[in-house]
Amino acid sequence: MKWTVLLGWLLLSALFSGQAPLKDTPEKGEWNFSPEKVWGANAAGNDEFGRIAELLVSQDGHVCVRDFAKNASYLFDWNGRFIRKFALQGEQDGQLPFYLNRFRAGEQIVLGAPDKLHFFSQEGDFKRSVQNNLFVRFPLHFESDNEFVYAPTFPRSPVHQMKLMAFNIGSGEEKTLVDLSETAKVESAPQGPPLMIVGLTPQMNLAADGNRIVFGRSDRYEIYIAERTGKILSSFRLDRKKLTAPLEDKRRLIGETRLPEDQKEKVVAQLPDEMTYFSHLEVIDGLIYVFAVDSLEKMTGHQRIEIFSDTGTYLYSGTIGFGGGLQFGSPHNLVIAGGCAYVVLQDDQGRQTLAKYRIKQPPAATRQVRGPGI
Repeated sequence: MKWTVLLGWLLLSALFSGQAPLKDTPEKGEWNFSPEKVWGANAAGNDEFGRIAELLVSQDGHVCVRDFAKNASYLFDWNGRFIRKFALQGEQDGQLPFYLNRFRAGEQIVLGAPDKLHFFSQEGDFKRSVQNNLFVRFPLHFESDNEFVYAPTFPRSPVHQMKLMAFNIGSGEEKTLVDLSETAKVESAPQGPPLMIVGLTPQMNLAADGNRIVFGRSDRYEIYIAERTGKILSSFRLDRKKLTAPLEDKRRLIGETRLPEDQKEKVVAQLPDEMTYFSHLEVIDGLIYVFAVDSLEKMTGHQRIEIFSDTGTYLYSGTIGFGGGLQFGSPHNLVIAGGCAYVVLQDDQGRQTLAKYRIKQPPAATRQVRGPGI
């Protein structure tokens, strides 16, 4: 294992040796997404929305959200028609004792609880549950409905950790895909609760397209392009300074948690003093979309997206918003798929709408290669 880590670090050094970082200026300027509303939903059938979030778009264009006020998930078709309520809170098959996150595994929707992954069809039919400690193996990407990629030790990772593992659900076997961890540093992981705060907590991000994966650690603007086997093909980095994380914002974020009051200030002191560069990555039509972090505000009226070619050229920077004072929360409540943007919006009265907008996107990469499940 020591040789594996050393070789990974040597490879990392070789990739960046003599490689100048990209200037923080897109070659083709600003991109206008020009969103045009297709449909909006304010309720799930007869159920008014309580507090929806955790947006996911399935392979067939079905839209899934979780209502945290009603402890249930809702499913809509690509045309905005309500399909069903499913995955209610409970202990029976098809129910979740506690909801943590959602994933897409090929043609299936996966809802994660702390100890299990629950698989559903795109129509919301329950398929199976499998054991998985989400705090140990948090899926970044499903290669199939039986294998996923995760980053060990995140979010409580030392600053030099950069590793991807592939885990087979059926056999329980796992293997190292990529290990670019640095061996020269000895910093240990921070102590305390394993909090994940978007825009502040460093995390590994991964997206896939055809036979390639694109990944990076959010506190470094260094993006890698690799084969699905983990073999690195190329990389690029952007010359940008980190934004400071204001102390008042960190206190506000921790103040909103359920941590005991006597622990909150200790946790605030352990949080990073700088924001991450991005919240997540997507590969769309062969282009790399980087969802940039500009603030730690809970709600925003816009999201900046930086678009790179499949070879790492910084092409465009664009900001997408929906006007009328409408805001959305986590950047994960904005999904771009099939030439459209899906978003959970909130007006100044706190009313929520699940909406779909047609958008303009840059031309697809000419070297794009697609594969099954993408």
